[in-house]
Amino acid sequence: MSTETQKHTLDLPNAFADLDPLIAFFNASRDKAVEVDCSNVGVIPSRCLQLLLGAEQQWRSEGLGFSVTNINEGCRKSLTLLGLEPNRFEDEETV
Repeated sequence: MSTETQKHTLDLPNAFADLDPLIAFFNASRDKAVEVDCSNVGVIPSRCLQLLLGAEQQWRSEGLGFSVTNINEGCRKSLTLLGLEPNRFEDEETV
């Protein structure tokens, strides 16, 4: 198992952006700590949030690091609209 964190920059300029790159990243990084950079996110669609929450639960249950970084104002608004605290990912400890 690698100890190096795998990083992915999430590119979601709108709610209809393709999530295939994020899915491929998660599939390729199953046994590694991951970091998802949200600096290029305009809005988080609900299907993307489902992926992030599911992946977070999976990675943490396996004792692997999981982090979401560079959460901008668009991300915070999306999280609030989807019923989560705007700092949802910032308060979580990473492994």
